[in-house]
Amino acid sequence: MTSEERFNRKSELQLWRFRGRAFAAVLGMVLIVFGFASVGCRPARPSNVPLDSAYVFGAKAGWWQHCSYDPKQDSDHCQIFNMGGEVLADEVFLPYDGGRAAKESELSVVTDSNLTGPNYICLKNGRILIPKSHFEQEKHFIDWRTGKSKTL
Repeated sequence: MTSEERFNRKSELQLWRFRGRAFAAVLGMVLIVFGFASVGCRPARPSNVPLDSAYVFGAKAGWWQHCSYDPKQDSDHCQIFNMGGEVLADEVFLPYDGGRAAKESELSVVTDSNLTGPNYICLKNGRILIPKSHFEQEKHFIDWRTGKSKTL
């Protein structure tokens, strides 16, 4: 093997090593990006927010939501907290559809949807729970957002 052939062979090996390292670096970055995307940017849960609360993603911010069913009252008691743990709502919530209260097994909160909002709770079964204290106002807003009402 001539010195020129050895030089070409050595250059070829260096090129393959470089390509391998570049590929590994790109692959690593892709995995990191997808890892963050799959986890989301969920903040740490404040200590006053119940452990089984769901972090709901909004357009610019998010909030924590938690509901429980009270069989004695046949009602849903829900809490909504801002990202930092400040209480936004803590009361009985009524079903938007006017039906019965959601049972404990139905209280699974949707964490990212086009309809989620900080003043009501969207469940995975398609139902929406609204605070009793401003039910009519939020119902009208949801009617508008879903196209059931033309005016806000």
